[in-house]
Amino acid sequence: MAKQWDEYAKDWDKEPATAEFAKAVFDQLSQLVDLDGTRVLDFGCGTGLLSQKVSPFAKEIIALDFSEAMIEELDKKELPNVEPVVDILSRGLAAQHPAFRKQFDVVVASSVCGFIPNLQDTVSLIYTLLEEDGLFVHWDWCVESDDEASGLTLSRSENVLMAAGFSNVEVSVPFSIDTPQGELKVLMGVGRKQSTIRTKSR
Repeated sequence: MAKQWDEYAKDWDKEPATAEFAKAVFDQLSQLVDLDGTRVLDFGCGTGLLSQKVSPFAKEIIALDFSEAMIEELDKKELPNVEPVVDILSRGLAAQHPAFRKQFDVVVASSVCGFIPNLQDTVSLIYTLLEEDGLFVHWDWCVESDDEASGLTLSRSENVLMAAGFSNVEVSVPFSIDTPQGELKVLMGVGRKQSTIRTKSR
């Protein structure tokens, strides 16, 4: 699987839909949370398009991806407060890697969760990595059936977030993206660990 993503890495940022996705995701994130001074985990960061947008505001970003080639493209962006990590998110990584010794204020996952086979275990682990009042936000292609491998249904996103322990869950379809396959809707799932101290009023 990592090899497949490695092959995409070099040209990833050149695809117009990819840049449009990252911009729309950042716009949504900025409405949800005050990023100033936050410690962020960009889970499945790819080439770091979202990390690049968050970097001017965050105190520190841990950018995690299992594709070494994707991380190499991120390194080229030379973001001073971004620490790249090539690995999969696991309890072993969280327990042993120095970058995970402190909790995160925000965890983001942009077009990642729909591809994860053990999604419930992964989101439950993300819950443990968050500070109290912390926020987890994921964006994925919105699909009609759970049988589709490259996206998530609204109900599955909500169920997974609730089962992980998030007490305040919101799932919506805030935007769509023009892609070579046509216009595709994007799902946003938001899980708040406890309160909404860092979130902005709408």
